Amino acid sequence: MASPPPYAIVVLSPEDPAVRDGALRVRQKLARRGHDITPVSLNSAALANKLGALDGGTLYLVGHGDELSIGDMQPSNLAVILEENDLPATVARIQVLTCRSGVQSPYRDEAPALALKRDLMSLYRLDTFGRVTGLTGTAVDYGGSFRVIPSGPVIDWMNQVRANVGNATQLAHLVDQADALDPQNAGNDLFDAFLNHHPHLKAEEEEKEQIYGAIQLLINQLHDKNQQINYRLPLYMLVQQIGDALEEEEDADEQFDLAESVLTALDTLEPFISKGLALNRQGSKVHF
Repeated sequence: MASPPPYAIVVLSPEDPAVRDGALRVRQKLARRGHDITPVSLNSAALANKLGALDGGTLYLVGHGDELSIGDMQPSNLAVILEENDLPATVARIQVLTCRSGVQSPYRDEAPALALKRDLMSLYRLDTFGRVTGLTGTAVDYGGSFRVIPSGPVIDWMNQVRANVGNATQLAHLVDQADALDPQNAGNDLFDAFLNHHPHLKAEEEEKEQIYGAIQLLINQLHDKNQQINYRLPLYMLVQQIGDALEEEEDADEQFDLAESVLTALDTLEPFISKGLALNRQGSKVHF
């Protein structure tokens, strides 16, 4: 009976907690498939031992990045490190799990993931190489499966909210502009339906308490790739929370920290909205 193909998870920015968490979720995903793989950092003494075992296997590279770099380094430099640490030329797949690794920059002839593949081919003096996969945009990790969040009016609106968290006048304008993001008011209908399915929340007298309770129920869905979220529901809740914060600031007898209140709401609900907007697996990745 043939042995299963080997795997390795390399953490490109081990000092970053978000990157370490992403690597951990990749490990958990592989564990569900029966593979117990311990992530290793790029500067670890154990790197060569991990990479050297990848004949016919799959390498996951987890870190930050953009359309010019992988893990804050040039693809050519990363290729040299991998080659010097015994990555076999017979590795079957490399998954470059860094933002925009599959996107070609106007300043470069090829996407970082493709550049990495060609640099490895050059180092190994090969005409062909295994499949290298990049991400098609800015990505979010859902249980070890990375999904791209496409740019658009909702993302732009949330960026504007973040840039104006302490500006009551601008926030009031943004609350008004949010109507155009959901012209059919589907978010309100979804929230009403959610409350109908959870009578204990519907019994709460204030909507802000209902929203808080809804968030607690939704939180377990956030990192489950099989749980779908309609972005209009958390978007509605965010708009309501911003409106409540503006009213509270206006009515407060004592100093009220508008920026902290809005930022807390945004940090809580933005991940749910982003998940609802995320592309599917096919749309999030490109293969070279």
